[in-house]
Amino acid sequence: MTSSGAQRARALDLLSRGDMVGGIAGLEGHVAGAPDDAGAWLALGAAYAAEERWADAARALARAVEPGGGEEEIEARLAYARALVRLGRLDEAAAELRRGAAIEPPDPRALRELGVVLYDLRLYDEAARWLARACEAAPEDARAAFALGLAHEARREIAPAIAAYREAVRRAPSFADARLTLADALASIGEHARALGELEALLARERSHEQAARNREVLQRALAEMRARRLLGKTERELARSALVIEAQLRRREARAAPATAEGAAARQIVRYTAPLLELHVTLDSPNNGPGSGAIEALHLALTDPDRAARAEDDVFKVTVIGEDGRQAPVSYATGASLTLVREAIGCPMTQANALYTSLLKGSPSVDWGGATLRFASVPGTGGAPGGERHGLLVSQRA
Repeated sequence: MTSSGAQRARALDLLSRGDMVGGIAGLEGHVAGAPDDAGAWLALGAAYAAEERWADAARALARAVEPGGGEEEIEARLAYARALVRLGRLDEAAAELRRGAAIEPPDPRALRELGVVLYDLRLYDEAARWLARACEAAPEDARAAFALGLAHEARREIAPAIAAYREAVRRAPSFADARLTLADALASIGEHARALGELEALLARERSHEQAARNREVLQRALAEMRARRLLGKTERELARSALVIEAQLRRREARAAPATAEGAAARQIVRYTAPLLELHVTLDSPNNGPGSGAIEALHLALTDPDRAARAEDDVFKVTVIGEDGRQAPVSYATGASLTLVREAIGCPMTQANALYTSLLKGSPSVDWGGATLRFASVPGTGGAPGGERHGLLVSQRA
C-alpha cells in the first residue's frame, strides 16, 4: 500500500472509531496529494456533514461528483444535494438530484428527495410527479407517500392527498405525523368521525402523544356541535326553528310521496315549503308517526325567479363573505339563501359553507363534506310549474 493509501486507510479508521478531528485531518491531507480520489472526497464530505460543517461538506462533495460514474456516484450526489439543502441552495440541490435520478436504475431515495426539494421550491405539480414515482419504486417507503400527500394538498387536491396519507399509514402504522396529517385532512372535509378514528389509533400506540390528545378533544367538540346544528337527520320540528325557514318566512305547503328508488325500499315523502323567491323541497324518510316525524334525508332549494334573486341584495339572511383580498362583501339574496342552506343542512361554519358552494360554482359536479353530498340538480315534479322545471341546490345524506 502506498503512503497515500495508508494515510487514507488510517483516516477512515479514525472516523470509524469516532475520532472526527483526526479522521478529517487525515483525509484533508490525503486529498491534498490525491485530488482525483472521489471516494476520499465523499468520505471527507460525509465527515464534514456529520459535524454540521455544511459549507465544507458541499465543497468536498462537489469534488466527489466531478468524475461522474462509478459505484459511489449516487451516494455522492445524494450527499451533495443534502448539503446544498442545508445551505438553502435548493435550485442547485434539485439539479443535483435530477442527475442522480437519471442514473439507471433510478434510486428511490433520489426520486423522493427530488420531490421534497421541488415541494420546498413550491413546484407542487412536478413534486407530485416525482413523489409518485418514488412511491412506485419503493412500495414500503412511508415517507414518500406522506410527502406525496403534502404535495397533493398543496395543489388543493384533497382526495388524492387523503389517499396518499392513508397509504403512508398503511406502510408505517406507527408514523405519527402521517396519522395526524390524515386526521387534519379528514376534518377539513367534515369527516370528523373518521378523523377521530385516526387519532384514536395513534393514541392506542402512543398514549402520551399530546398533540393527538389535544386534536381529539377539539374534534370531539366539533363533531358534537356539528351533529347538534345540522338539519340532515333531524325532523321538520327542527327545520321549523332554522334560520332558513324563519328568516325567509318559508311556509309549509303540500306533501307528496317521493318516487320509489328501489323495490322494497322504505316509503319517503317530499314536503314543499315556499316563500316569495324560494321553494324548499324536503325529503323525509318513513314519516310513519304523523307529520314532522320523518328524518330529513335531503334539502333541495330552488329559486322561483333566479334573475331577481341574483340581483337582489341579501337583506334577509344577513350573510357576508370574505373575499380573496380579505375584505368582507355583501352577497345577493340567491347566494345568501344558498349559503344558509349549506350551513344549516350540514352544520358547518359559514366560511366552510362558502368554500363548498364556491367549489360547485367553479364546476365541481358534486362536493362531499361531513357525510353529505352537495350538487346542483333539477327538482323532481316541477316540470309543470310556472316557468318550467326548477333547478336548485341539493344537499343530501351520503349513501
